[in-house]
Amino acid sequence: MSEKKNIIKRIFTNIYVKNIFIMLVVSLALVLILLLALNIYTRHNESITVPNVKGLQAEDARGIITSADLNYEIIDSIFQVGGTPGAVLEQIPKGDSKVKSGRTVYLTIQAKGVQMVPVPELKDFSRRQAEAQLKSLGFEKIIIDEVPSPYAGIVISVSYKGKILSPNQKVPKGSMLKLTIGAGGEPLEDDSLPYTEPKVDESFFE
Repeated sequence: MSEKKNIIKRIFTNIYVKNIFIMLVVSLALVLILLLALNIYTRHNESITVPNVKGLQAEDARGIITSADLNYEIIDSIFQVGGTPGAVLEQIPKGDSKVKSGRTVYLTIQAKGVQMVPVPELKDFSRRQAEAQLKSLGFEKIIIDEVPSPYAGIVISVSYKGKILSPNQKVPKGSMLKLTIGAGGEPLEDDSLPYTEPKVDESFFE
């Protein structure tokens, strides 16, 4: 029995056996530390429901997001006709999504200022071209007022709140504009004058 104990003692007192044993203990400790750190970093099985803040004011949305242990960032401010200034228009990730704690929610809000848009020179353009240009600039509410004139279907003027606009005069985007269009039926003042072709915006067809 004592001889068996001596053998075991000699094995564990051997410098090589000691080094191997120490290496195994150190390796096992490193693996355990790594697994623990990885579990803490990924917050395994932990998730947060992103609050839906669309339509809320940016200040209110900020409080709700931060109270949910999330961060927030406003990435854009745009103007939409009929929108509420300062309200959240879009959010990423969307409301009710599942994310990790500390994730950033990116917000797009309604601009607080009204966007002013220059109205181009449209006199002598055709009605179709004028309407297409105005709609491309965000003016969807267009009133057509036809008046007697030598040529039918040609723009005479563009008005905003009863006042004729000068070329490139700025008005709030989405405002109601009035196009005064020639309806024909009115003779030329001098029949000897040559016919003048209406203006054509070549860029409209590009």
